Amino acid sequence: MKSKVAVAMSGGVDSSVAAAWLQNQGYEVIGVTMEHLDASLLPAQGALRHPYQPSRDAAIVCRQLGIEHHVVDLHALFEQTVIDYFVGEYLAGRTPNPCVHCNVHIKWGALWEFGRRCGAGLFATGHYCRVQSDPQTGRYWLQQAVHRPKDQSYALWRLSQEQLRCTLFPLGAWSKEEVRAKAREWNLSVAHKNESQEICFVLDDDFRRFLTDRLTQAGHSIPSGDFVDRTGAVIGRHRGYPFYTIGQRKGLGVALGRPVFVCEIDPGRNRIRLGEQQELLASGLIADQSNWLAWPQPAAGTKVEARIRYKDPGFAATIDQVETDRFILRFDEPRPAVTPGQSVVCYQEDRLVGGGIIEQALP
Repeated sequence: MKSKVAVAMSGGVDSSVAAAWLQNQGYEVIGVTMEHLDASLLPAQGALRHPYQPSRDAAIVCRQLGIEHHVVDLHALFEQTVIDYFVGEYLAGRTPNPCVHCNVHIKWGALWEFGRRCGAGLFATGHYCRVQSDPQTGRYWLQQAVHRPKDQSYALWRLSQEQLRCTLFPLGAWSKEEVRAKAREWNLSVAHKNESQEICFVLDDDFRRFLTDRLTQAGHSIPSGDFVDRTGAVIGRHRGYPFYTIGQRKGLGVALGRPVFVCEIDPGRNRIRLGEQQELLASGLIADQSNWLAWPQPAAGTKVEARIRYKDPGFAATIDQVETDRFILRFDEPRPAVTPGQSVVCYQEDRLVGGGIIEQALP
């Protein structure tokens, strides 16, 4: 029998196959599922594409596999750590990365700590990613999944060396089709379950509805305000600045006879500046809260491929200046819609070397 491993099981096909594969490889597997959504986060069930029942679905799979299953109550911590952060970032005129925040603080935080208390020395998830290490330096880094369309390394850049040292990603070399095939082969109850929604706590995928509900519960409202152009002239009205993000074109509700985009969000004056696509271009960015995996800190002049959002294909850039927890990145060619609050993640070939939270775009 190999080491004991706690598998974060969401009730979906990916984490279920990860648990089954590890068991087949001889690991002693336990399933751990976090309960983190209370009734205030749930829209009417009729608005959902499928019922929300992760604990039940994960428990059924664990019974099929004959392994322990634990449900961990993380409602309060999730509310304080992820929900408050999510709402607060939009209120600050920024666009949050809740999955990045949750991974480092909740899944690899409280959930992994529970697994350790159960005697597990390793932690595993159903993410499509790989962990590699350098035997000479002892450092760990992330490598993109073999099946690039499903790669999820972008959301994992904040993991620490200690967290990576204890982590297994069983699906890093698999495609989604191969995972589905294994689920069917092993007769797992979730083999045909739909993909999960983009943000796990916004079950109807309507973040504006979610923000409105949360602020209403807290006794706050989101006032409308002015759309302005680069001269400051008013050109329309917005529904509330937290409902918009840099680079947004659709759903603005203004007709100017040409395409316009959200170029700047000013929470203090409740204004949103619209402009043409050219006005979105940035030569680089400043990022903070940096975390480096491949090295303790990169040297100025290091060449990377930078991704500034989850689905970004990545573009050539240079790490220009490096401080303790901040860095300046310069693009080889100007990039549009550099969005404060989002993650900038740096790669060299298929290796994730580090990243940070975008603080501001550089002209």
